[in-house]
Amino acid sequence: MSKTIKENFEDLSTTGQRYIESSIAFYKLDFFKKAITVAVDGSHKLILAFFLLIALLFLSIAAGIYIGGLLDSLPLGYLIIGLFYIFIMIISAYTLKPILRKIILKRASISYFNDKKKKGLDESKSLQ
Repeated sequence: MSKTIKENFEDLSTTGQRYIESSIAFYKLDFFKKAITVAVDGSHKLILAFFLLIALLFLSIAAGIYIGGLLDSLPLGYLIIGLFYIFIMIISAYTLKPILRKIILKRASISYFNDKKKKGLDESKSLQ
């Protein structure tokens, strides 16, 4: 018993609609997964940066006190540490942006394209 052309088109329409709906659901889940990954990674790095900043603060105070003790002038020790950070900031202002661009682009590309490869492998397994 064969289906009529009308029934075949209705089946095709229904199948196409289900495919579009499942594709939308898949991309929503994929976006959610990526957004959560970015949020978790960002939060993790932000927390680590906070503790690193606190450690740097205490090390800077200790270095200022030490240098101030060597020079018999505590304010001069703090001034030297402050000038050191200004020097680092000036160097960073001119050199850091291209370095960061390269690093971030490389890591994002690896993450994005490895994710695509994994999806390709998963899809090929499901087809078998």
